[in-house]
Amino acid sequence: MVVHTDCLRDVPDIFENEIGESLTTRTEGLGMIRELGPPDLCHIVKSHSSNRNEPEIGSYHHVLGVDTSSSASLAAYINSLQYSLSESPGWFGASNGWKITSGTYCSYNAFSNVDLRVQIKIPGGVDAYIVTVLGERKEVTDELWRECQVSSLLRATLLSDSLAYDVTGLRRVTPVNGPREEAKVIEALMQQFWNGWSLGSNAETQMISTARNFLADGIQKYFSGAGRYADFAAEILAPLAYAPLGGQQSPVRSSADFKGVDPEVASMLAQCYLEGDEEVQAVRVMHQALKIKPSCYPLLYIQSEFLRRKKQLESALTIAHMAVKYAPSEFHAWAKLAEIYIDSKDFKRALLTLNACPMYIFVGRDMPRVPSPRRINYPVKPDILADYNLGESFNNSTHGPVPSSSRASIDSDAPGYAEEMAQNGSSDILRLSAPNLNGTFAHAYKILASIFGMVGWDELLMLRSQVFFMEEEYCNSAVPGAAVDDELEEEEEKEREKAGEKDDDHLPLSALRERALSESKPDIETSGMVKADADTNGHLEETKAETQGTDEMQSETKLDEKPEAESDLQENAAEPKPGSKPEAEPSSEAPAQPAAKGKKKNKKNKGKKAQEKEKESANPEQAEHVEQAEQANGDVAYETIAALGEKMDEVSLSGNNEGDKENSAEDTAPADSAVVATSDIAAPESPFEPVSAPQTAVLEAKDKEPSASNDADNADNVTDRDDESQQIRLGDSNIVRKRLCERWLDNLIMLLFEDLRTYTAWRSRMHNLRATGQQVTYTYTQAEWEALGELALRLHRPSEAKEAFEYALAIRFSAHAWMRLLEMHVGKHAAAQKEEHLRYENVPPPLPLNSNDSLMMALDAIVWLSVHNDRWYNNMVYPNPVCESVVRLVKIHGLSKVRNSLVSMNLKVPVFNIVKGYLEFAEKFDVTGAKW
Repeated sequence: MVVHTDCLRDVPDIFENEIGESLTTRTEGLGMIRELGPPDLCHIVKSHSSNRNEPEIGSYHHVLGVDTSSSASLAAYINSLQYSLSESPGWFGASNGWKITSGTYCSYNAFSNVDLRVQIKIPGGVDAYIVTVLGERKEVTDELWRECQVSSLLRATLLSDSLAYDVTGLRRVTPVNGPREEAKVIEALMQQFWNGWSLGSNAETQMISTARNFLADGIQKYFSGAGRYADFAAEILAPLAYAPLGGQQSPVRSSADFKGVDPEVASMLAQCYLEGDEEVQAVRVMHQALKIKPSCYPLLYIQSEFLRRKKQLESALTIAHMAVKYAPSEFHAWAKLAEIYIDSKDFKRALLTLNACPMYIFVGRDMPRVPSPRRINYPVKPDILADYNLGESFNNSTHGPVPSSSRASIDSDAPGYAEEMAQNGSSDILRLSAPNLNGTFAHAYKILASIFGMVGWDELLMLRSQVFFMEEEYCNSAVPGAAVDDELEEEEEKEREKAGEKDDDHLPLSALRERALSESKPDIETSGMVKADADTNGHLEETKAETQGTDEMQSETKLDEKPEAESDLQENAAEPKPGSKPEAEPSSEAPAQPAAKGKKKNKKNKGKKAQEKEKESANPEQAEHVEQAEQANGDVAYETIAALGEKMDEVSLSGNNEGDKENSAEDTAPADSAVVATSDIAAPESPFEPVSAPQTAVLEAKDKEPSASNDADNADNVTDRDDESQQIRLGDSNIVRKRLCERWLDNLIMLLFEDLRTYTAWRSRMHNLRATGQQVTYTYTQAEWEALGELALRLHRPSEAKEAFEYALAIRFSAHAWMRLLEMHVGKHAAAQKEEHLRYENVPPPLPLNSNDSLMMALDAIVWLSVHNDRWYNNMVYPNPVCESVVRLVKIHGLSKVRNSLVSMNLKVPVFNIVKGYLEFAEKFDVTGAKW
């Protein structure tokens, strides 16, 4: 094996074919950066000091976490690489003829979209400049240095998971080493906080705002990963939230004498208080901010989640509806509404809400564009890896010296590596598409899987057929293109504009809530007339064409209508009704549609006073009773009556059970008017009979049976039947309208079916193998065991996922499997484990988190992952998923117990020092449990 002396000992080296080609490629790719940018690039040039015939060599590596606040810190980093060059033994000690003569450090500034570069010559000077997207070179200002520092910190924080973001030749270092450095970082973050919107946002956010961007996400992840919610609220959020609106930071003021509060920053502050178990402070902040802006979507989102945690599902549902109203393009608002419906056991509306979610294209992280390397050096530390087999299997001559064994233990039943790779190539388990979902589609799949976990597959298919049109229904429908009546909302908005109603954005929360409740509950005094209007609507529309003549024109002049109502009446008279038969085609073969199910407002509700005239011409007795009711109720406007009648036909997604129960209970008060109004006309068809047009399909509850009686002569039976139908319409929250299923949701259901089929085959095979006493470990390859573990997690079976990951580790080391087991031992999946134990009788209870066995298993996983991180140059203590797990253990057991348990494991000194760094971080930053 060839030993290269031009390599770094503990830093990866990617050697160039031509010196500087990596810098040229990076300059050309600046215009293709979409988010925070790629990791920092450190390029160095080496030359041989004694042999002048040796040409200069150019190499580079990527870095995350280096302090980029000044050129001095970057020059110090490049200078430190001089001491990492490999040393060769000589007559008078170790020496090396290769030296670093120059270096260039590149860091992307995501605020200004420029690349900041520092060129260093050893010995020599330091030259700092920026490179624009067009390749122009400009001078660096203090503002650009500060922006570059914040951009580098955000990349190190948001890309801290090495398993989720893997780049060739990437080195990670700790960005913040102590409280003193953290104070400087916080100052820079607060200065750039109001410009965070320019960085963009994650793939699940549509509208970028102060609280929804990469800067806010990075700060929140930095503090929440360590459980430091109190520091986050006191040092950053409170000064920003109580600053003047739109201004910069100011000293913290008490909540009693505040003069202004930024609603979006207040939503972050309230969420921080909730996560830190300070609910009183969170409620106070939300109350103050909602008085400033009741329509703030982030505040409504946090409030609905808080009410959901408190099991106040009806209130949470109301707030979630308001959040959807004010932010209809935000996926999180719709997703939260669907989750609350699931908690309320209203799975039909949960599916409809999920179907209405806006879906966005996922944009992945920025990856560095590099040329093809000449060779790559991945140095190892033999003293650390001596007792830890990480199962590496690549070629030593290409990547440097690595452990040669590819299995943790030699077993005659274990397949060889080549045989395992061939089996993976033809595996159906590894070809599942659900693990490849990202962004909004991955979140939507979780919601769909949660519905499946609660109702089962058969019930999910039944719910799907009840709320969505199947192919046969759609093909047989009269108007397939109008299955989704979204134009109703547009008509409502136009009518509101004509009426001159004001915008709701600046109304107080109490007024909005009262308006929402009043819209869902019709007046008790006019419910009888509404019922009469709903019952006679079908008959009136059938006889409408015959009554439009001179009598109608005379009544039109007597009513003294507005000009808009006259034009609407003429347009309405010219159009045929959905339930009426054309005069030119008297054939009875055309299916008649009940007018109570017609949903087109432009045919049914244009000119609200035209309906009243038709009622007078169709039934004089009915008109008299309407006038009497009008006088008794204090000159109730016809517009209000028509609107309330419209609400009876229209079934919304609000699901206000309380209001519906009140209406159904008090519905018998004006029964006399309903009897008189329906005594002289034919009884309408049952609203629950099958219909031909898909846009008018209405579902009924399981416990409600429609009346089969259609006797028009018996007025009492008609009235009872109508009252019962009306109560079903008002009181049953499960009545929904069918919709067309979106293509992406249909694909997610198919992906769920593929997962379920694979899961069923896996569990059946496991049962047969254990019943016959056969070998289980090598039934699947390591990659298949990991895929099965992820499959079990997606289907909310954490106990079986744990079993699959343990089988994967029995074959070979896997950082992914160790990370999943560590998450289970520190309580990340505690809610799913508890729910699984309560739902299935054969599942044993999970191991208590405060037990010694759980602590030792977690420490075992931490040790293995720490060795793996050190092997792949991940020296970042925090932010780090392993360090976050250590902080959780400290919070559960206390720092002293965790440290003593680590000492009892008798680790080697280098390995113990690596893990001890996480405990030192917990003690240095005073996390919860660090003092006991």
